[in-house]
Amino acid sequence: MAGLVAGYELSKLGHDITILEARTRPGGRVFTMREPFADGLYAEAGAARIRDNHDLTLKYVKAFDLPLAPFYPSNLKAVRFDRGSREEVPITGYTDAMTRNYGGELGDGPEIWHQIKGGMDLLPKAFARHLGDKIQYGAAVVRIEQDAKQATVKFVKDRATQSLSADVVLSTIPFSVLRRLELPALSSRKKDLIKRTPYDAVSRVYLQTKNRFWETNGLNGFAFTEGAIEIWQPTWNQPGPRGILMSYARPTEADRITKLKEPERIAQTLDQLDSIFTGLRPNFEQGTTKCWLEDEWSRGAWGSVGLLDIGKAAEPDGRIYFAGEHLSPWYSWIQGALSSSLRAVKQIDEAAKVEVNVVI
Repeated sequence: MAGLVAGYELSKLGHDITILEARTRPGGRVFTMREPFADGLYAEAGAARIRDNHDLTLKYVKAFDLPLAPFYPSNLKAVRFDRGSREEVPITGYTDAMTRNYGGELGDGPEIWHQIKGGMDLLPKAFARHLGDKIQYGAAVVRIEQDAKQATVKFVKDRATQSLSADVVLSTIPFSVLRRLELPALSSRKKDLIKRTPYDAVSRVYLQTKNRFWETNGLNGFAFTEGAIEIWQPTWNQPGPRGILMSYARPTEADRITKLKEPERIAQTLDQLDSIFTGLRPNFEQGTTKCWLEDEWSRGAWGSVGLLDIGKAAEPDGRIYFAGEHLSPWYSWIQGALSSSLRAVKQIDEAAKVEVNVVI
């Protein structure tokens, strides 16, 4: 998202930009899973929720005329176990469990949570449509260098190493991946920051069912476990009889799950959720998983340089600039990626004073 918004805004300012994207799709950790689910159902593998006070995210959602929907259902009951016993509660009880376990960052009430109707990936796809052929997909950066006159990016595309030079390079690569690249021109201080920025594990396990049997039992498919794992039902407002129940685990449970083979992840989650939603096992059809530590182009779900280091970490190093959620107080959110990138856009535009060529 940081690269997309930078390309979008720099283009509007008149600069010539090229985006190198290692994946074959836009969006990075904004990733809506549509396969292998049946009946057009989908679930989020990455960013899933938008808060009311995330003004930048909502600004671009509105700019691209994307429809919003509530993230949580307002009817039926959720289940929580974090107070020592099973409780069937309104959805406000579920968000209260988040407040109790995560603090206010995740628990201000269901009315402030949104999702993009049709999938969160509609936002990066909207940016990508506007950018068109300015994005090169399947272009994996392997080296970034610079001299007094230009910066050069070397990348692998179609199994061949290619080079692209520009006035400026904006790196929006997560530091967990960037530290694996050749970076001969960066200062030792910048390399140290990149090397020691931690990234967290997140795992999500998805179970497709032939019907939404839990709803006949008065449950909406959301639960908060004793171990602070969130259970979502992303299909509560999607058409059709089939449904998806999914788990959302953070460190350290996500680290444990990541070490398992996929069949084991699915089997363990099926056991766990069958104890919450009785009748799951006979209705289960198929499962899949997403563990962000093993994602080649992320190596983690989110990271942060820390509030004290944001300023110096976000400073340009010669012709090389930096952006991403890890350089923002709102790490782990789309809002963080956008705010960090818009700061870099301003830095580049003010430093250039004339139209420049930028590789992102």
